This record gives sequence, C-alpha cells and structure tokens, in this order.
Amino acid sequence: MGKKFFDEIELFLFDMDGLLFDTETIYVEYGREVAKKTGYTITKDIVEKTTGVTNDKARILFKESLGQDFPYDEMMGKVKNHILELAKKSEVPLKPGALELLEFLRENNKEMILATSSDLFMAEALINGKDLKKYFSYFVTAEDVVHGKPDPEVFLIGTKKAGVSPEKTVVFEDSFNGIRAAHAARTFPIMVPDKLKPTEEIEKLVYKKFNSLVEVLDYFKGNN
Repeated sequence: MGKKFFDEIELFLFDMDGLLFDTETIYVEYGREVAKKTGYTITKDIVEKTTGVTNDKARILFKESLGQDFPYDEMMGKVKNHILELAKKSEVPLKPGALELLEFLRENNKEMILATSSDLFMAEALINGKDLKKYFSYFVTAEDVVHGKPDPEVFLIGTKKAGVSPEKTVVFEDSFNGIRAAHAARTFPIMVPDKLKPTEEIEKLVYKKFNSLVEVLDYFKGNN
C-alpha cells in the first residue's frame, strides 16, 4: 500500500526543526537553561504550544504564559546564536533516516520543498551545514508567510510554487501546529513525533504516524 501511495504523490514538503534536524532538543534544553538563569521555568505546556510556530507567535505565547516581562528576545537570541554556531560547524545532528529519505525521493524524481517556521538565515545555516540544499527546489520560511502554523499558508505557498495540488502533496511534520496546518491545507500529513506524543485530536488529523524517518522510507518502499 505504501508503494502505491508513494507513486501517486508528486510533492513532499519537509518541516525542518525536530523533523530533519534534532534542533528541538537544543531549543528546549538550552532555552530552559537560559530562562532558568533569569528566574523562569519553561513548562511542557509552553513547549507544546510554541513548537512549530513562528518567532513572533512564540513571543506572544511565551509572554502570555510567563508574563509580559519575560525576556523572550534575549533568551531566543542566545538560543539561536548557539544553534547557528553548531550549524556552521555541521554539529546539529540530522534525525535518523533523514538523509536516506531525501536521497530516495531524489532518486525517484520527486520534488521536495523545505517549509519551515524558522527564518531563512537559520534554514540556510542548517541546510548548508549538512549539504542538503541540492534536495530542495524551494525554501518557504518565516519571511514568506503572513500567518504562521497552524495556519496552512506555509504549505499552500509550497504547493503553489511547485504547481502541484495539495491533494497530491505529503507534508512531513513533528509538531501539533504543523499537523494542524498540513491538514487545513488538504495535504497528506505524515507525523514523525519528536518531543510531543500526539493527542487524540492530532491522531485524527494525520494520514500516517511513524516513529522515525527510517520507518517512513520502509513504508514508501513497500516494506511494511
């Protein structure tokens, strides 16, 4: 079944953080460390709400949860600088199966687009750090959207750039907001959970859920 489904899909949209790269671990752990030094605790609830959203949306959500005095920009500046330094040295790890899946899709002449809530500078640093740019025909980043996830805009821009209908598009996501956006865009949302285990609401929105990109590749090859 997976092979038949794969043959019918023309476009694959990839989220970046927590899906291709293990950046969410750095964002959460380093962010908690920085916040703790200023007397704030980042809870699991805050992480769930802010994963997959744009920086502007995350700022609002953090301040709603922790108070308007919470130094969000200072914290995020330190976290992003830390990740950029790691990215330049190619030290941000790829998620298991990421490279193999990208290569398999390229071998099968499938179009791929990066569709991320991160800004272009961060996306290019991470993608170039691992020499992945050759796999993607376009990048859709925070600068391209007016409304971030869970709004479907980022994915609709991606399908439009490729000239492919959403109904022939797969979106790979790890975040709740990303899955909500992919579902609203009428694509096939495939979830590979990172930090967050899908809720009942999210389970109903996904086309398929896999534990890793390795499992996704096996599915497309018809191995399971």
